Formats: sequence, structure tokens, C-alpha cells
Amino acid sequence: MKPETETRPCNGTVHPEVKNGDSDLHMSSSTEYATELSTTTPLGFNRLELVRLMVQSLQSLGYHQAAQTLETESGYQLESPAVSRFRESVLSGNWAEVELLTSQLNLDVNQGIASVKFLIREQKFLELLEAQQIKNALVVLRSELTPLNQNMDRVHALTSYMMSSSPEDLRQRTGWDGVEGQSRQKLLASLQKLISPAIMVPENRLENMLQQAVELQVNNCLYHDIRNDTRGLYSDHICAKTGIPSITRKVLKEHTNEVWCVSFSHDGRFLASASADSRIIIWNIQTFEPVFILRGHASKVTCCAWSPDDTKILSTGLDRMVKLWDVQTETLLRTFQKHSETVTCLAWLPEGDRFVSGCDKKMLLMSDQGDIRYTWPWPVRDVAVSPDGRTLIATGGTIIRIISLDDMSELNKLEESDSVTAISVSRDGRYLLANITATPAQPPKHREIHLWNLEEGRIERRYVGHKQGRYIIRSCFGGWDDRFVISGSEDSTICIWHRDNGNLVQTLEGHHRPVTCVAWNPTHPTMLVSASDDNTIRIWGTPEDASDDQGPLVNGATV
Repeated sequence: MKPETETRPCNGTVHPEVKNGDSDLHMSSSTEYATELSTTTPLGFNRLELVRLMVQSLQSLGYHQAAQTLETESGYQLESPAVSRFRESVLSGNWAEVELLTSQLNLDVNQGIASVKFLIREQKFLELLEAQQIKNALVVLRSELTPLNQNMDRVHALTSYMMSSSPEDLRQRTGWDGVEGQSRQKLLASLQKLISPAIMVPENRLENMLQQAVELQVNNCLYHDIRNDTRGLYSDHICAKTGIPSITRKVLKEHTNEVWCVSFSHDGRFLASASADSRIIIWNIQTFEPVFILRGHASKVTCCAWSPDDTKILSTGLDRMVKLWDVQTETLLRTFQKHSETVTCLAWLPEGDRFVSGCDKKMLLMSDQGDIRYTWPWPVRDVAVSPDGRTLIATGGTIIRIISLDDMSELNKLEESDSVTAISVSRDGRYLLANITATPAQPPKHREIHLWNLEEGRIERRYVGHKQGRYIIRSCFGGWDDRFVISGSEDSTICIWHRDNGNLVQTLEGHHRPVTCVAWNPTHPTMLVSASDDNTIRIWGTPEDASDDQGPLVNGATV
């Protein structure tokens, strides 16, 4: 090891006096060694940058002697003495020294220096207030902070803190945790953002890059299973395909006509299905047996929707009626006759006492007592409510409207090139799926499902592989973190795509007529259901899910 008195390299440069004197072999100096080495690594990274990150990582892991040895042998130093003194001065509260050292950090004259000084003097001001040195704090405010002419709104806020009755009151009003807390560490982190990373390497830089690399691999993992929470560094992150539904666990055959809608309760324990046989069936997902059969519609039932607390269900059909059911008692609570056309869609608002219904002439906002709260004079094919309950999304024809539920105003209007038959919003409210088909109806062809980025108002991804022409096909998000997009198809299959890269990762076969609706269980991310015009509902899962089910397994997946 080199003696502590030997001169060490500064600011990432090779120091001419640093030598490797510990080897019995007569090796050249580390300067000569570093000079002989390529300035880049075999994979093309800058050698200086990589060594500095390694030194930082060794220090953060507690291997200080190893870090010093690496600095000595490489001839590269993590940071210059000025940067080290700057860091120590911030953490010790030596503000005069901190400001003096800022001139050695190569900050931008126009923005960097003023911004750094503002943050330093703000901390200084708050610490003086906390120490109840009111006069000194006032001097800093008037003579040091205000002349910087930076963030004057913040200066005004700091002025108001002069009225704090005690240090505890100051910390409570500001959300600042004081000298004994983490305020100086937080200040250092804020200052570091204004200093070139080449001068002051960001904290934990190597680990942060490793984390980013792993997250990128997870995001690109075709079959990602959140249960695979390993963060190993020896190999790339890859999940097996076994986490995606591929097995028919059960075929539900209670309906006697086409099944047009399936919807899981929010707790994932029950499934509601609506059919052209005029009935709504509530299924127990544990036993796959009917719990209730709701009868009351005079014609085919087109859709149903669970209330936010899962105690009620709305249903509608070709009889133009909207019915409200108590699913705990199998009781019809109310029938609403507010539409003169076939009602095509239903959606609850999060508070659970209002809902939206739409038809080809208008869309209504109603209370669960039947009072009409608002009317939109637009043709509507499908609706969705954002998870936060602030916006309503409605589509009719080629138009998708984003509506504020605060004042009922139209916030945005998205336009498609062809008719939108159904929409579905992601659980985080960022994305919208839109099923697209030609008008007028045509023989089934390969169509697109569009993924809209609602924040940016643009189509982010297009999914192809399913067929749609004459029928309304409803797609949905599913899987861990809504990672997949699922849709039925008029060729009797179910398609599953990776949401972010658009790859078709699974095709499920088993139905023998068009599959018009799919739903993914919100609490069991490997359970998928499909509804078909063959009068059946299929429960899909993984071989692991199905291992305890009775009866033979049906492998309905193709690649």
C-alpha cells in the first residue's frame, strides 16, 4: 500500500508521482500503466468514468481500503480535494467555506452559481431560525438571499417563517427536519443536481445504473411475472411463459344463448355474465358455480357493471331498460326507462351513487335513484371512467371524448380513422384501449387495437392479429401491472399482446364461435375469462393454477 503521506491524484487525472510500489516485481508507475492502457474499456466505456464509479461504489459498501488501492493503482481519483472539502463543509454547516468553494466547481455563471448560493443561504437562514438567532436570520434574508433575485416566491415564504413561535413550529410549517435531521444531506443532493457529474459524481451512480438496467429488462420481459422479484446481476432477467394463462380451467355452460359481456367484481371473487338468453349470472370464482341468476329483462342483455363496493350491479339490453340489482339478496332494486334507443354501455362513478349510460342518441349521468343529473346529446357506443373519478371517456363513431366530471366540460377530443367499437382504461388511468373496425360492417379481417396515451393524446401502440368485422369485440388490460392487452376475435381465438412492445405473446384456442368479450381478474393476475357466441364462458389460467381443479386440463394455447 502507498503511504498516506504520498501525493494522490486530483479530479480524475493521472498524477505523475503515484507509483505502485507494493509489488515485488519492478512494475512501471501507475501513471505509465494508466497511460499504456486504452482510455476505453473493451466494451467502449470511458475508463476514467468507470474507475471513478467503482471507487464510489466501494466506498459506499464500506471497502475504503480497497477504494484507496484502486485510486492509487489506476491513477484516477473519485473527486478533487476541493469537491471533498465542499461535501464536508455542507454536512458540517460551514457555509462560508461552502460558498468559497463554489468558485472551484466550474458552475454556469448565469444560472448555476446563483441557484447554488440560493440553496446554501436558504439552509443557513433556516438553521439560524431554528437556533432562534432571529436577527442573524433577518440579515441573511435581507442581505444574502434577496439580492440573488432568485425564486422570489420562495423568499416571501421564508419571510413568513420569521413568525414561527418555536423551532418545532418552524419545522412543522416548513416540512424541514432541522439540523439534527436529514436537511443537510438533502441540501447536498439538491446541490449535486446543479454541479456537473464530471466534477461531483452523483450518489450511488453505479447502483442506480444497475437498477435502471434491471428495470429495463423487466419492462421488456415478454412474460414477466411479478412473483419473480429476483434482482440478480449474474444473468439477464427472463421469466418463463408459465405465468401467462394457457389452460382452460373450466368451461361454464349455464347460459343458453350467446354470452355478450363478462365482468369481474373489484375484489375478484365473483364474475357477472350477461347473455342473449336475457339473464345475468353471478358466478363464484372459487367453485365456478352460479351464485345467483338475475331475471327481469324482456330481451337480450348486452352489458353489466359492478358498483364500486361490489354490492350492486347495473344491467341493460335490447329492451332499452337499465336495471339496478342487489347482488347480495338477488333483488331487483329499480328499473330506469330513460332511453328510447338500445343502451350500449354502462359505467359507475367511484362514489357509487351515480352512473353513466349511453345509446345511439345521447349519454346520461344518473343517480342510483334514477334522477338525471346531466345529458350529453352525442351518440355513444362505449364509456369508461378514469380510476380517480375525475374524467369520463366516451366514444361514438370515430370520436373519443375526454370529459371533466367536475364541470361536465369537454377536456379533449381524440379522433380515429375508423369506428371505435369499445374502449377500456388502464388501472393507472394513463392508457386507453380502442377497438377499431370499418364502417359499414364488413367480413372479419385483421384489425387493429390502438393504445392511446391519454396524457399526451396520441396513439402509442397498435396491436394486430385478431379478426373483427361484423361484431363488437371488447378488449382489456390484464396481468401484472396491466402488462398485457387481451382481445377476443371473430375467428374464435383470444389474443394476448405485450402492452409495451406490441408482440403477440399468446393465442388461446377453445371456443368454436366468435369471442366478443374478455376480462382479466383484478386480484388474480393469472386468471382470464372469455365470453363467446358459442354460449360458453371459459376460465383460463396457468398449469399451476389448474393443478387443484377437478377434471382434465385443456391446453388451448398456441404460439
